[in-house]
Amino acid sequence: MPCEDVLALHDQSRSYESFEEFRDDLPTLLQKGTLLEQCIEVTRALGFVEPLSGRYMPPESIQILGSNYRESIIANGLLSRNRGLLHTLEACYGTLEALEQLDIFFAESPSGMTDWLRKHLAKNRLICSELVEKGQSVDLEMLHQDLCSLTFPDASFDLVLCNEIFEQVRDLDVAFKEIVRVLRPGGQLVATCPMAFGQRQSIIKALPDPNGGAPVFLDIAERHGDPVDSGTVVYRIPGWELIEQLVVAGFCDASIQHISSWKHGILGADLPGILVITANR
Repeated sequence: MPCEDVLALHDQSRSYESFEEFRDDLPTLLQKGTLLEQCIEVTRALGFVEPLSGRYMPPESIQILGSNYRESIIANGLLSRNRGLLHTLEACYGTLEALEQLDIFFAESPSGMTDWLRKHLAKNRLICSELVEKGQSVDLEMLHQDLCSLTFPDASFDLVLCNEIFEQVRDLDVAFKEIVRVLRPGGQLVATCPMAFGQRQSIIKALPDPNGGAPVFLDIAERHGDPVDSGTVVYRIPGWELIEQLVVAGFCDASIQHISSWKHGILGADLPGILVITANR
């Protein structure tokens, strides 16, 4: 029988609007992070329920490929952080049927998450794309969009989803303004990205060349895995200043949810769960 503290992590979430709010909870969250192995034992024994679809994932259908559970709990093609995004969408929109009525832009393709969205949502209302850096090979059958210079008309979408891409964007302030531009009034951004969750400032890894040349690395070059090529340059690991950047860009409010739920297969690494960014147009 799991202990009381593990049972409490069956489905917990809290929204934070500032680093100060989160900082007050951080020691407790890090302490709860020590319970992750016990949560994994529950997952191995019981499986979990996929958010939004309600599909039960039995233990034999789940792969656990490492101790960074944010990335390594795989079922139905989705990672823990993908299910954190679905959990947030369920909280915001309720059902898949409601999502089917929205025009959605998803800034990642191809991936297990892309396949999931294409399977469950209206194909004529879902646009998926991939960022391709200068010099990378290009798949002509895939839509390529630069978040800093989107080609869509104003007010094209009800929902923009960004999956692990903000760290790779050369100018986040410009990208956020572009997302605001293509969202309709009342539209929403929902996103995940690696975060320097213990600080307000972002960790700057590289600077873009204003003349379009190669980025200037401030330390050892870092690239994150990319299905299109060998990897994409990491410009920063965002800190909590991300919230202020979103508001300055034109969102009327922004917050970061921390979601931990072994019931839904949403577990983290140092933190017990996943951080999901939300912002409303």
